[in-house]
Amino acid sequence: MSYRRIRWIYQVGFFGLFVFLLVAGAMGLAERYATELFLDMSVLAGLATVITQHNLMAGMFLGVLIAAATLFVGRFFCGWVCPMGACQQLGAYVFEGKDRKDRYTRNSFSRWQRVKYAVLAVFVLAAVFGVVLAGLLDPIALITRFGVTVVRPFVDLVGQDGATQTVAFDAAVATGVIFVAAFLMNLVQPRFWCRTICPLGAMLGLFSLRPVFRMVRDEQQCIRCGRCTEECQGACEPDKALVPSECVMCMNCIDVCPTRAIAFKATRRLEDEAAAQTWRGAWVSRRQFIAAAVGGLASVAVLRNWRNILGRGYPKRIRPPGSLDEEDFLARCIRCGACMNVCPTNVIQPSGGETDAEGLWTPVLKMRYGYCEYECVKCSQVCPTGAIQKIGIEQKHEESFAHIGTAFVDRGRCLPWSFGKECLVCQEVCPVSPKAIYFQAATYLDAEGQSVEMKVPYIRAEQCIGCGACEYHCPVQDKAAIRITSIGEHRSQDRKLLL
Repeated sequence: MSYRRIRWIYQVGFFGLFVFLLVAGAMGLAERYATELFLDMSVLAGLATVITQHNLMAGMFLGVLIAAATLFVGRFFCGWVCPMGACQQLGAYVFEGKDRKDRYTRNSFSRWQRVKYAVLAVFVLAAVFGVVLAGLLDPIALITRFGVTVVRPFVDLVGQDGATQTVAFDAAVATGVIFVAAFLMNLVQPRFWCRTICPLGAMLGLFSLRPVFRMVRDEQQCIRCGRCTEECQGACEPDKALVPSECVMCMNCIDVCPTRAIAFKATRRLEDEAAAQTWRGAWVSRRQFIAAAVGGLASVAVLRNWRNILGRGYPKRIRPPGSLDEEDFLARCIRCGACMNVCPTNVIQPSGGETDAEGLWTPVLKMRYGYCEYECVKCSQVCPTGAIQKIGIEQKHEESFAHIGTAFVDRGRCLPWSFGKECLVCQEVCPVSPKAIYFQAATYLDAEGQSVEMKVPYIRAEQCIGCGACEYHCPVQDKAAIRITSIGEHRSQDRKLLL
């Protein structure tokens, strides 16, 4: 059996496992299966966590093992395990050209492949100053976010026969555009994302600058036919001085070589020519490095300035129960969407205008989509970086982690207060005991001058946990008559209800 076929089997198997774990999370089986397995494999997410928080979640030590293995056998993760890499492999196959000369050119090393190292430099420099941007382009986080916010709602819509959409996410279009664009860029260059953009690939490339095992070409047997480069998925030029940092271990070169001049084996040292070229793939010019440094520092300056100016407000920025305080939360969250996937009520959504630019696509609770289930802590169980702490149901309530905001009644929209219509919905759905919403009798004159007595709602602030059940079930269309803001949230002493 050829190496290519073996690799396809592995890629399909790992991609199937990735899909299975996503489905398991959506079906509420996160406690039974390690649904965060692939996110734990991300060396980039692990590095960002170490830089910003100086520690590493237990599960993310899997990424350390992958990094260590990369030192020995090169970027096997990119070519054999990564689900995003599998999608790029499919795109390269779909848009593969037939002309041999064109394929040779498209699969030769390009200076544009150095861009990913500049992208990595921007993310690392930002992380040094406590701003985690890696999740925006981390391939595992990106494909997870795509599966959760785009594919899952589509499947749910089809499953409902088009009658209703019970799962929806605000960021679906933006995430879908990024993913589809990355797929279509295979028209320009095979595996364009992996070669040119992927910061995780860049990081693994640095680990594989001088791997113990690599592709070795026998100069005596090589006939310079160029077939190996025609089929190369990493554009690492196996027919010349191999660039190990770009090799994704596709092993196509071994399969297509007519003289068996290429083999995967251990080498004590690189050949003289290859040694001179080893750093070529990862080498960033002085101009590119300065540009990356300026980009990283500028992003920190802009985002931190926006946070200081605008971060005092954001009443709609309601984080899931168990979330760290805002600064630590932003220093950990990689925007993967795992918490959104397991949420049974669809209340956890990617942020847009609810936060500043630094918080883009981080999870917030939008109560018109759903509400925070009183007896649920699933989101805390799947967060790979600890931005949402792992808590139990008892801990959620006894230690006030459930207190994520406070409800306020908009009397101008409330049916009893403004329209003289009986409504007890908000109190009926309030899950706490004693109820955080109570009614008092109020007497007023109607349009005909008749005296009318009506029960109107009031909030018992010390009992309200901000779960949003009242806002979600409020019968007033458009903007609810009772709404939740983040004031009074447990995680921040600066967000107390009263001064």
